[in-house]
Amino acid sequence: MSFKFNFGVGDNGEITSGTAISESSNVVALPCEDLQSSESVASCELVPISIPGVSSAVFDAIYYRGQRLWKRQIDDVQFQLAQQDDMMDDAEDSAIKQAMAEGSSAADVIKGVYEGGLKTWECSMDLLGYLVEHDDELRVALSGARVMEIGCGTGLPSLHILKVIASASVCMQDYNKDVLELVTIPNVLANAAFVPEDGVMGDSVHVEDDTESCEIDIDFRRTQVLFGADTDRIIGERETPELTSEEAREADVRLLEKLEIKDRCEFIAGDWSKIEQEMRTQGREHSFSLVLTSETIYDVDSYARLHDLLSCVLAKPDTQSSSAYVPMALVAAKSIYFGLSGSVLSFQQYVQRRGVFDIASIWQSGGSMGREILRLTWNVSC
Repeated sequence: MSFKFNFGVGDNGEITSGTAISESSNVVALPCEDLQSSESVASCELVPISIPGVSSAVFDAIYYRGQRLWKRQIDDVQFQLAQQDDMMDDAEDSAIKQAMAEGSSAADVIKGVYEGGLKTWECSMDLLGYLVEHDDELRVALSGARVMEIGCGTGLPSLHILKVIASASVCMQDYNKDVLELVTIPNVLANAAFVPEDGVMGDSVHVEDDTESCEIDIDFRRTQVLFGADTDRIIGERETPELTSEEAREADVRLLEKLEIKDRCEFIAGDWSKIEQEMRTQGREHSFSLVLTSETIYDVDSYARLHDLLSCVLAKPDTQSSSAYVPMALVAAKSIYFGLSGSVLSFQQYVQRRGVFDIASIWQSGGSMGREILRLTWNVSC
């Protein structure tokens, strides 16, 4: 079974930069009978940060309340997947390849296969906006702290944390390993390491029709880290300027060694229940001062797993601290998911029945298609 959230974002998964996001109540069911779906729970896997295996990557700028973040284009992801297919025809299809081969878009959610991580969902923009509004207090409260984003996808809230709080570290989780490798990690690199500059490092920036995009020249960075000042001479003496596979691998190793951001990021793929088990096995309970998640309460069947993961990872209040900040989880969601089982009200009621957290709505969008941000803090009796 698959379904789509149409929240005024393009069917290709892109948000138009500089344009107000419209609201739509359409929910479209898409038949995917031929798409093989797995009933097994995805295992927990730590995904290492890596340089994208392409010569360049294309990103769109998202502007929100004075902030600019770069997000990889879906078309560029599809181009990379097509290149990989050409090189490895007999390779087993990934979850994303399965989805897109069947005509699904980045907006589709296919239970047990693909959880929509390629697309930037509207409520993640709400969460980003809330963080921007509270930058001053968060800079103080989260200095040296650990933050986790559950169901991160393109990871805009986490990217903001990484950019504005230099001492904070972020753990970014998504159901699909492919999403982390194809979108999340490239977005981190584009915003925190390979920040594009027009005419510098081989990058090109384009502004057209009130939108802005850039192409980050990854091969240029590879040649620079390998050959330095001799790059032009060495490349000019070759019959072909392209790096060999061995040179590209060596360059990627050197680039990663130079990236300070790698020590502030962690990427985890898998199902929430498996991640909770692994966190407890590693003794990492209550290690995150802030937990973020958006568009993850559309299905009541997932409430228990999400709640249990939150109660595992969210830090307990420090009674000895002089700070007024209290560890919290922020859940951004549509007030009602039409055609689906989840809603803000049903999630609030579930959390209240469990009695572990206090829950309150701290932001509402208004309008016919309401969106909200919920704050969960520890119940004083727990």
